[in-house]
Amino acid sequence: MNVTNRRSRPIPDGKGGYFLEEIQPGVFQRATKKAEEIKLCLDHRREIGGTKSNLALKEDVIGLKARAEVTDEETVKAAEEKRLRGWSFGFRKPREERAEENGMSIRKISDLELTEVSIIDNKMKPWYNSTTIEARAQEDDLDYISNKKPENDAEKSRAKIKKMIEEAGGNI
Repeated sequence: MNVTNRRSRPIPDGKGGYFLEEIQPGVFQRATKKAEEIKLCLDHRREIGGTKSNLALKEDVIGLKARAEVTDEETVKAAEEKRLRGWSFGFRKPREERAEENGMSIRKISDLELTEVSIIDNKMKPWYNSTTIEARAQEDDLDYISNKKPENDAEKSRAKIKKMIEEAGGNI
């Protein structure tokens, strides 16, 4: 998820200064409708899918949501090792307005061509602090805590919840 109407961390402007960036609501929706394909990458460097195969993108009232079924071994391993930090996006041809606020340049983007979205692991840091990423296993993978399969739906549900809590570092 990348939230709209939220500012990025300071981004280098290539001239020794910085600016904050803000994507306006509706930008992602328009971009996804007009794009032939939007790639899915790991850290902006390696393609692992796209909207023609394993990636679905949709903007809602909060921002851009991505859903992807990822089988790339490096990405799956990073998820299993809890090394995923968030996600980012690549674009070109932004339509923007610039303003100054408290000595900082603000870039408000009202349109763009979205070229890719990237899952970001611990080798990078997303420019937007408001991005979130969540890794989910297939349903069958959550059925087991140990070698014993839960006997009924209530036990199965408790097993799933226990596993999620333990994966998050908690104890039951």
